[in-house]
Amino acid sequence: MPQGLVAEPAQGAALADQFGRRVTYLRISVTEHCNFRCSYCSPEEGTPFFVRKDHLQAEEYDRLIRIFSGLGVRHIRFTGGEPLLHPRILSFVGFARRHGVGKISISTNGVLLGRRADALKQLGVNNLNVSLDSLDPEVFARVTRGGDVRRVLEGIDAAIRAKIPRIKLNVVLLRQDNGDSLPALLEYAIQRGVDIRFIEAMPLGEAGADARETQFLSAAEAQQVIEQHFGPLQPVIRPADNGPARLYQLPAVRSQVGFITPISDDFCATCNRVRLTATGRLVYCLGQDGGLELLPLIRGAASDGQIAEAITQGIWRDKPEHHHFVNDPNRSARVFMMRLGG
Repeated sequence: MPQGLVAEPAQGAALADQFGRRVTYLRISVTEHCNFRCSYCSPEEGTPFFVRKDHLQAEEYDRLIRIFSGLGVRHIRFTGGEPLLHPRILSFVGFARRHGVGKISISTNGVLLGRRADALKQLGVNNLNVSLDSLDPEVFARVTRGGDVRRVLEGIDAAIRAKIPRIKLNVVLLRQDNGDSLPALLEYAIQRGVDIRFIEAMPLGEAGADARETQFLSAAEAQQVIEQHFGPLQPVIRPADNGPARLYQLPAVRSQVGFITPISDDFCATCNRVRLTATGRLVYCLGQDGGLELLPLIRGAASDGQIAEAITQGIWRDKPEHHHFVNDPNRSARVFMMRLGG
């Protein structure tokens, strides 16, 4: 066995890869559609139309959540596209809770959060990420191609009132659009007692590739801008299940500041996640194409045990050690951030 690799898992074992990493986190895309067309995520004309029959149905999500929970997944994040657009999103949250998933997360653009926040909290959502790339209405509308930042801010306030336990703002770093306004975004987070994450732009799809090429702002530069305004950030010891963010704190402030560095400093050594697309493809790595088509198994004669075994063996065999983000025109033409679930 090559040095650094671990033995092939036994049948029925928890999810792990060849590099000794346990997979306990599943990101589920419930739709490929979105009510924004963000400049770093979607082509200006919008994304292609995806046929509904080719998507997982509610009972299929329920079955797969049960299977993944049985394999040791303890954190499920519902994403998209925009997950709150899906008419069954509350049912999906209920599936995760019923199958014993302890950490249930939603990633949203916040537009529909005002009407959903209370129900999400009651059903068991305990972790919420809201995209907020600017507080300036004009800049926000430009980045999202028509979005109204006021509705997003109203949604964040609704989530705070609903007392969802942990709320984080996600800010994609865009040199021209928000490079100078990062302190204002952090101040907004501090005032509301929520956390904030600054994320380097990734070259996924044509939009992402263009943002990476023309607007890239590294996390190190962003941290420098913030520290010039607020003073030194204090590192926080990161829990094992916290994910890829490097966490910091300001003195006497509740909000934590995180930097996610897929480009400048990868975090692959601690990767504990895989992604399930709305079309039933299990994706092992955001930066590579390897994956497993689960839809034929779900709609065929495969038992839960056979599906579990296919997932276990696929992750062990094909989850790569590192991601490789490259500006590949061929890949950019067929890969959309909202198809992969971010």
